[in-house]
Amino acid sequence: MNVKRICGKIKLVGKIFTAITVTTALTILPADFAAAESKPIKIGMSTDLTGLAAAWARSEVNGVQLAVDQINGSGGLLGRKIELLVRDSQLKADLGTSHTRDLIVRENVDALIGPIASGIGLTVSATTKQYKKVVMMAGPNTPRLTMEMFHPYVFSIAPTGAMEARAMAEYLGTKYSRIAFIGADTEASHQGLKYFKERLGKVNPTAQIVAEAWPKYNESDYSGFITSLMAAKPDVVFSYLFGADMIGFVKQAKPYGVFEKAKVAGYLFFDDLKALGAEMPDGVIGQMRAPFFALEGRPAVEFVEKYRAKYSEYPSDWAIMGYEAMQILAQAIQKAGALESQSVIKATEQLRYEGMRGDIRFREIDHQGNVPSFIGITAKDERYPFKILKNVTRVSAESVWPGRTEIEQARAAK
Repeated sequence: MNVKRICGKIKLVGKIFTAITVTTALTILPADFAAAESKPIKIGMSTDLTGLAAAWARSEVNGVQLAVDQINGSGGLLGRKIELLVRDSQLKADLGTSHTRDLIVRENVDALIGPIASGIGLTVSATTKQYKKVVMMAGPNTPRLTMEMFHPYVFSIAPTGAMEARAMAEYLGTKYSRIAFIGADTEASHQGLKYFKERLGKVNPTAQIVAEAWPKYNESDYSGFITSLMAAKPDVVFSYLFGADMIGFVKQAKPYGVFEKAKVAGYLFFDDLKALGAEMPDGVIGQMRAPFFALEGRPAVEFVEKYRAKYSEYPSDWAIMGYEAMQILAQAIQKAGALESQSVIKATEQLRYEGMRGDIRFREIDHQGNVPSFIGITAKDERYPFKILKNVTRVSAESVWPGRTEIEQARAAK
């Protein structure tokens, strides 16, 4: 037997097998790599599509989806398409938690956009902290989100309740001294009045809260509250009612002559203006987060045109904030060049987003965006079938947001 010849054949077969193996690997690996790269970037939302906030939530989702469509139409993000996955939390905290967990664990979303309601926002935030996923909040405005409940994975582009209450105190305190208050008997309303009183005392030490009314959430009969408020003879009635509650109060207050006897001030959203139509009284002092008709510049004009073309309606505050939340998140991911949370956090902290409400940056201490609020007077405008705000004042975040000491004290007291 020729041992050398046999060994030579074995070595030749080994080389051929190795060559085939390497060639096969080189052929397969790029395909697998390309397949991985072609998978969509997943953005999750657990928001309140059922219940009192349903219309707001649908608008928010519409705004986010428009941003997704535009980004995908321009080549995607990091060379990949974006896929939006939406779940209905139904204004229930437990569903906010379970849906967010499902989106992260089962759907493997890369980042999230928050819901509408503050209560659901806190549960979503807690879950993203647990799983170390970045969430951009566009709706929830409880100060707790960025103060005592803060964690590095949460960012907010909604002015907090503290910021809005202080802005209203600055506006009303320079003009009125006898102020009556009405708000649903909820944590948000009590918290809002607390911040309002604190700032009012600094703006106008002689001002008084002459009456307080605390109807239950989703109250149907405001008559008793209205007569009680007006008996105190206020200069202005400050309402902390939202949505259907605000609409119900306005309709029931008109027969009592409230809008002739005193000024009325409160939080308004586009949905309220649209729902009331001509029934909205002139002269109401309204505060809004993102009124499309008061936003200036080409970006706002183009957004309104594209939104109306896609949805056949004007964009609400929620649509604008949802759109900007998605755009900011996309720009941060692009800047980071990766989807890993720590990289996205760092990129977001360094980001300067040129949006419809102005340039938005985030503070490192609380990840609160320096977003403004807008205060104006309701009036008719021939261009629209609903009242809008005129003589609008833009209140900067920097003039009303909490300072470092206040934030640290809130966290220490948690």
